[in-house]
Amino acid sequence: MTPRMIYLSILLVLLLSACATPSEATPPPSTTSSPDPTPTPTAGPGLLLDAPSTANRCADLSGALEVKLLVGPADAVGLEPIAVGEIPLAVVSTNEPYAVEGSGNITYESILEEEWGTYSVSFNMDIWISGSCSGEEGAEQLALGIEMAGEQMVEVQSEGLQGENPWSGTHHFDLNFPLVDGAEASGEGWQFILRVME
Repeated sequence: MTPRMIYLSILLVLLLSACATPSEATPPPSTTSSPDPTPTPTAGPGLLLDAPSTANRCADLSGALEVKLLVGPADAVGLEPIAVGEIPLAVVSTNEPYAVEGSGNITYESILEEEWGTYSVSFNMDIWISGSCSGEEGAEQLALGIEMAGEQMVEVQSEGLQGENPWSGTHHFDLNFPLVDGAEASGEGWQFILRVME
């Protein structure tokens, strides 16, 4: 081979090397994996889970207030003198102090029949309860305001004569009860007894 041909061969090799497209590097295998799942707390040493809270007995309170009222005109002639009824009450809110409401009606009617004629007494009383229930577990208390509005009629009939003696009025009581079935408050001519539904 002549020097000229050697020179051309070397030149051709250099040109081909310079024009060759460099091969693209193959990316390394991916080391990315799926994300780890979110850790879930489990019970174990040193890990405290929330203990179940003890329900306040006020939260689901329902029951009634038993009411006993002296009907004076009935007592005066020896008739059964006590008007009795129950006024339902319940909690109506979700936070302490828990609001308590209730309402109802008490009626009474009695007649004395004698040779001289009759003596009758009728009594009607509307009652509204509002207040609250609160306190530590086992020492819950009810603070109640009681509004009463009513009317009473006494009728006397004797030998063709008839007499009527109407009355109407209102009363208000502020009472406190421990949240215990049978708790009571009383005074002259009235008594309230708490009835708690379990």
